[in-house]
This record gives sequence, structure tokens and C-alpha cells, in this order.
Amino acid sequence: MYINYDVLNITNGNTKKIDTEFGRMQIEKIEAGKLKLSTGRIIATDPILMYDDEGFSEHVKSGTYAVNIYVGKTENRKKQSVAAEVRFNDNEPVKWEMALFKGESARGFAHDEFIGYEVENGLGCFMDESVMEILDVMDEKELDKYEKSIRDAVRENEYSCAEIIIDKKTNCNIVTFASGWNEGTFPSYYGFDKNHKLARLVTDFMVIEK
Repeated sequence: MYINYDVLNITNGNTKKIDTEFGRMQIEKIEAGKLKLSTGRIIATDPILMYDDEGFSEHVKSGTYAVNIYVGKTENRKKQSVAAEVRFNDNEPVKWEMALFKGESARGFAHDEFIGYEVENGLGCFMDESVMEILDVMDEKELDKYEKSIRDAVRENEYSCAEIIIDKKTNCNIVTFASGWNEGTFPSYYGFDKNHKLARLVTDFMVIEK
């Protein structure tokens, strides 16, 4: 199973610089928004493509959680989102597992194999499963407005991230961000603390090679 600990351990706050094939990369942590989870079932997906409409198998308590992105910059390249996380507590993960859907298993995976979500629009996001239920019933006009709001908000942000309210009555939202290499398939991982509690969910945009 593919796990890049160099990327995942950036979220522990101990790494400010990392050597990459493009040179030494400076890492900056940016809060992209606060994610409201009404069901505690989290979806990670391309917010426009939206192929992945099912929450991961691990659920959390309903609440509002910080979403951070880790932005890397080398001397001769533009800023790139290296990873994105939903942080459930500030404990340091001591164990990482691939985030999968119910019924899926990583057993038997080769060292370079993984399951992830597909990105075609240069964006990833986190949302509650209830938000996808709203998006699923939008008509074409509503979806066009939704897509425009995402693109405009990301374009206006220095770090290409944004928090988008989907329903003003409930304040349910998505938090979206640039996806590193723009297009591809990107894995997500659970980080468990020493008390076996889920501390964070992290998507690796595979900017940094294993």
C-alpha cells in the first residue's frame, strides 16, 4: 500500500522544509476554512466532477472542524498544495491508514498501489455527506451557479482555497482547495492518535515523491 510518510508527517508541524526533485521546498500551513459536519460522514472529491458521493468508512462526531492545506514553494516553481487535512484534534498521529469506503480493504495492495479520488478540475474538497445530497438534486442552472461560485472564490484567494456555503439555512458548506498537480487520482489517509482516536484526515496530492 502506498503511504508517503514524509507528506503525512508534515501535518505534525515538525517540517518547514523538505527536499524534493525540484529542490528544497518551503512548507506553509494555511487554514482553508471551517468544515461543518452535520452527519460526521466525510466525502473527499473534486467539487465539480463529484464522482465520489459516498462518505469514508470512519465517521466522527458532528461538529465544525478546521481544514488546513500545506502549501509548498520551491525557488523556480509556483506554490502548490502538497496536502489537505481535516483536523479533529491536535494530537499527533501515531498510525496512518488509507481512507476507504465501507467494504473496501487495502490488504494485498502492492507498495505503490492506492485508492483515491479523481480530479479533473484542479480542485479537491471536503464536505459532509449531507451536502452531496443537496448537490445531487440541483438542476443545471443551480449547478452552474454553484460551479461559478467555487471557481470565483478560489481564483480570488492567494492560496487557491475557499469555504463555500451550500445552504444558508443550515450553514452547511464545503471547503475546497487547489489539488497540487491539478489533475490525477489522489489518496486520503486516516491519522490515529495514541488513544486510537481519529486525529485527522489527510489527502496527499503527490507533489512530493515517496
